[in-house]
Amino acid sequence: MGSFPDRPPWPDSIDSSTVFLFLLLAVGLPLLGYVCCYLDIRAYWRSLRRVLVLATHLVPEIPAWAWCETPYCLKILGLRAPCTEAEAKTAYRRLAKEMHPDRGGDIDRFRNLAEQFEKALLYIQEERSLSEAEFH
Repeated sequence: MGSFPDRPPWPDSIDSSTVFLFLLLAVGLPLLGYVCCYLDIRAYWRSLRRVLVLATHLVPEIPAWAWCETPYCLKILGLRAPCTEAEAKTAYRRLAKEMHPDRGGDIDRFRNLAEQFEKALLYIQEERSLSEAEFH
């Protein structure tokens, strides 16, 4: 058996272009699908955000059942809502003795405690004024 001199070498330009077209379709179509899916999900998230913004503007104030959770400023003092200013001061003094930098405590934790104590006092005063306004 000899060689065939009248045949062109393989792969010729048609074979190369067919393989390139196949690879382009095999990789490009799924990639295009992922891109379209990603863009659609982003549009969905934007529309969902718009709906949430509109829904939050429909309710002008937070309902009472949403306030059931204890705020962080009271949790750090070891208290639960509702509590009095005297209870908050007692809890702060107890924790301040433990966390004070002069007694080996961390200064950042002590500053955070003082900041949260101030917020707790404001929260308690606000809650007291709201409850007094409801009864009068």
